[in-house]
Amino acid sequence: MSSNAGENNYTDSMKGISTDRFSLEYFITNDLLYVDKTMYAYELVSSADKNFFFVSRPRRFGKSLFCSTLHAIFEGKKDLFKGLYIAEKTDYSFEKYPVIHLDFSKMSLLSEQAALNALQKRILGAAEDNGISIERDSPSEMLDDLIMKATRATGKQVVIIIDEFDSPFTSKISWKPELIEYIRELFNEFYKSIKADSAYIRFFFMTGCVRLSNLSIFSAMNNLYDISMARRFAGAFGYTEKELEDNFGEGMDEYLEANPGIYGSKEEFIGRIRDYYDGYRFSPDCEVKVYNPVSIGMFFSDFCKFDNYWEKTGGSTMAVELARRYNLAEIYNDEVFLMMSSFISFDISQIAQSRLSKDSIIALLYYAGYLTIAEPIPGGAILRFPNMEIASAFSGALSKLYAGNTYEAGKMILRGTAAAVNGDAAGMIYSLNEFCRQSSGQIIREKLENPYHLIAHMFFVACGCRVTAEDSTSRGRIDLTVEKDKHLYIMELKIDGTADEAMKQIKDRDYAGKYIGYARKSGIDIHLIGISFSSKERKVSEWKEEVLSVS
Repeated sequence: MSSNAGENNYTDSMKGISTDRFSLEYFITNDLLYVDKTMYAYELVSSADKNFFFVSRPRRFGKSLFCSTLHAIFEGKKDLFKGLYIAEKTDYSFEKYPVIHLDFSKMSLLSEQAALNALQKRILGAAEDNGISIERDSPSEMLDDLIMKATRATGKQVVIIIDEFDSPFTSKISWKPELIEYIRELFNEFYKSIKADSAYIRFFFMTGCVRLSNLSIFSAMNNLYDISMARRFAGAFGYTEKELEDNFGEGMDEYLEANPGIYGSKEEFIGRIRDYYDGYRFSPDCEVKVYNPVSIGMFFSDFCKFDNYWEKTGGSTMAVELARRYNLAEIYNDEVFLMMSSFISFDISQIAQSRLSKDSIIALLYYAGYLTIAEPIPGGAILRFPNMEIASAFSGALSKLYAGNTYEAGKMILRGTAAAVNGDAAGMIYSLNEFCRQSSGQIIREKLENPYHLIAHMFFVACGCRVTAEDSTSRGRIDLTVEKDKHLYIMELKIDGTADEAMKQIKDRDYAGKYIGYARKSGIDIHLIGISFSSKERKVSEWKEEVLSVS
């Protein structure tokens, strides 16, 4: 990374970081930072009893780069792997095979013809990459022709890599009723041809956000080994804590040296990075958690600026829109439980017909990366937001949907964020009231439980605050604890009551006592805020604040 002019300027001697390229060869030839995942690739390519694999992960978790890594391995490009696990720690031979690599992201699905053309185009591109001419029209026949000709031309079985298999089914365009069955049948025939030609396939690898079992088109492909929740692949996508420190530790050291006094220690700095970007757990059988690799890359490329990179790179609005059918209070209060069977029990094409059950919606939020496994329990798992970045992105998108005006909602969130950072309670309440004015009617019409508590919770999370609802103390529960940078806000919310009543409860039950020691140690200010909402006016009718001195 280059230096950056300004307050947080520092010269970083780390390798360059790319967050928008997905080619291993590009990383290696341009000497970019590549976090070595070839130990997982080796386990797959050297498997003696399995050769058809599938993995689901949210977007921006390195699936395409991993596909590129497998592609290079099977093309025999051993020189690219110098210094990496598979070349240095194993005896893998790097035997060359013909590779059919298909990327199904960004397919045009405006019509049946467009969908057909998009699939044909990708198969023709793979044929051209292998120097093979095919002349069939049906995608299934085209793929079969390509496999047979590649096998005859090289005397080797083929390798098939399919990236983002579910993209055609999660595109809003494909929700059109007239397209649903056509797209389903088109891909059903395509995948049947793969199963029929399995004897000619050395290795098959497919990725997606949604688990393949959720689509009936895969009924014919019963030979796929799903590693999505496998214990030994829990760290294959995303960065583990050790990988973060091993690969980005130098950048952390240089940032701290150039900006003394911002953090008390490197451990405190890492702790904040962990709060923002870590917390994804993909296997119920082990406790391995990973960081979002794109968010981490952008964080260090942006000179260690804490920001919502997930939202900037395009989160799934589809999942957020569907979440409104669920009890949002359960999501925000970490009360979401899902049976393991529910992760694989729905056909995603049902989204278009609004037939998804509430459990299916929660599973989809997991696939999209908004929820992750927090705690496995017999027969299922408790899910919650993985980190502050995702909680903020989800709440921000939800707030804009409820407000009905994306631009105005964005301004409210920015103003609320700035006020929270600066300890400006008046600014926070003003922004909250603006959000109430635009969104409360719709939220109340949905008959959600404790709508004003939910509104406040949602808004402050959207502002990037660490928010705890029903925060337990020895003498009761705090309605909301809201923390942002050097300020902690203890809030009691009353509906059609008074701010004095709310403030009296905070003091009588000594809600602040739980945080006095933490505040002194961390150098933060504690704000006691009593708030009264008017159900008639649908806004904060009055509020009071007291700032505690804890020095």
